[in-house]
Amino acid sequence: MTKVSIIVPFHNVEQYISKCLTSLIYQTLQDIEIILIDDASTDKSREIAESYMKNDSRIILLTNENMLGQSSSRNKGLEIAKGEYVGFVDSDDWVELEMYEKMYNKAISDYTDITMCQALLYDDKEGTTYSTDYYSLKPLEQMGDKTFSFQETKAEILDINVVLWNKIYRRTFLQTIAAKFSEGYIYEDLPFFFQSYLKAEKVNIVWEKLYYYRQNRQFSTMQNSDKKVYDRIPMVEKTYNILKNSDLYNEKKIDIISWIIDDIFHRYTLLEDKYYEDYYPKMQEFFKQIEITDEDKKNLSKSYCYDEFCNIKERSYYGFWNFLIEKYRTSNKLIKDTKHDCNEAIKEIKEYLEEYKNEKETEKNEINSWWENKYKEEINRCNEMHNMEMTRQEYELKAWQAESERQIREKLIADYEWKLQDQKKHYEESLQNQKYYYENNFLLVKILLKVCKKADKIKNKIKKIIKKN
Repeated sequence: MTKVSIIVPFHNVEQYISKCLTSLIYQTLQDIEIILIDDASTDKSREIAESYMKNDSRIILLTNENMLGQSSSRNKGLEIAKGEYVGFVDSDDWVELEMYEKMYNKAISDYTDITMCQALLYDDKEGTTYSTDYYSLKPLEQMGDKTFSFQETKAEILDINVVLWNKIYRRTFLQTIAAKFSEGYIYEDLPFFFQSYLKAEKVNIVWEKLYYYRQNRQFSTMQNSDKKVYDRIPMVEKTYNILKNSDLYNEKKIDIISWIIDDIFHRYTLLEDKYYEDYYPKMQEFFKQIEITDEDKKNLSKSYCYDEFCNIKERSYYGFWNFLIEKYRTSNKLIKDTKHDCNEAIKEIKEYLEEYKNEKETEKNEINSWWENKYKEEINRCNEMHNMEMTRQEYELKAWQAESERQIREKLIADYEWKLQDQKKHYEESLQNQKYYYENNFLLVKILLKVCKKADKIKNKIKKIIKKN
């Protein structure tokens, strides 16, 4: 049996798909199948996929004649998958070569329904890699290497990473719970995660960063400025119904509703202006469906977006904007958060006031004055940082110069000492040679003198002999 089926939908990713597929075909776990689904690509993505398929029999290539989206493509991949476990990879991402071997071994060690791993984020514009608590699974770190279920993570359940690609799922488990992706939408991983996680009896984690998630690429599916962000509402609504029908709801009702409200309203603040008016009635209709009691209202009042939630339910689009302006004006939120230069609330109010120049002139002037002061503060801060940096660099330069001078001085002294030693050695050798020379000459003179003395004695003896004769 194939150990892992890896499902990869793709659409117009010719720049990225080679890196993705290379990281899959060279997995250290060889017993895998790679199910590619071409979602009506119009670039060279399919040609690249076919070139890989020719050289690797483990690759299966399916085709959507019309663009159906990732959800439909993933469902198609699930229908033909044969692996004991199933994983999902986005076609612009890539994985470590040991990812599926490590995850499969961890999964079969406890025969889990779901096994997770940590992930790294890659910024396509900046070319940098980094991680966050969300993608490193920090909310679950207390689980360590043990096997667990959602009952043991009730406190953290709304903070767990819901993405598909850092997990493998036991295929028979997905079949048993009839897990499917909601077709025609993005954010489909949100309900899919909760549908599976709440029914999983065994979950464990590989505490290694094995997946690389590419962000900020051009033409990505996930664009907050695109009206596809409307899909967030039906996907959160489906997730809300899954949670509402679970054993968890009564215990975590307030947390769940707060999470739902904050998520939907947060997406609203990220939209481009042209989508606000269309998104608003969809958000309003969903909020009206959320059932809360008087007791719930007391507890929900602590939620960050509770005031917005109540007013969205009751007010028209323009009435809600009037509420926002009054709220931020009276609560002084306009200048409260100085940590963020691009505070969305401030920007929206400023733009609204600029459209109605004849109204609220005082407030507009205050806003302009605040921005001017903020700009001056930022300039002053930058100048101070610049001066501090220049001072630090000058200090480092002086320290470097002093160190260089010290090293040069030490080298000169060492060279001079070496020369002195060399001269001393030559001088001593010269002295020794001279001493040897003079000592030898002196010895020779002494020998000559002795020879001369003996010669004189011999002469005298000869003279005496001659005289006698």
